[in-house]
Amino acid sequence: MSGMISDDLDALQARFPACGTLAYADVSTGTVLVTNSATPLERHGLNQIGAEAALLFRADGEPLLGMAPARLALVSTQDAIRIFLRSDSEPNDGLLCVGEPGLDLARFLPEARACLARIGEQD
Repeated sequence: MSGMISDDLDALQARFPACGTLAYADVSTGTVLVTNSATPLERHGLNQIGAEAALLFRADGEPLLGMAPARLALVSTQDAIRIFLRSDSEPNDGLLCVGEPGLDLARFLPEARACLARIGEQD
């Protein structure tokens, strides 16, 4: 099954080359489960974004900010943007992206959300 997930991540990355790393993760534990084939991140970098996702999405279910658990978090620097999506149907499933600041978010986010939904159906 991880091959099919990797294929989905590779297809999304092919449509959005500015997104160098895509990862399917268990955001409750911060564990990266599968990445796109061409990710430039080593295991340590993947562990870091997994831990960041767990912090942002709070494993205990309590919202970090506001009244409801977050479904999207963005962290932007001069050099990169990190995007964290939580599944609408399975709150422990997430899609993590590390990309270039020029990534077209208006186009990327709906396709990333659809990719995460497809992956969730494979589980």
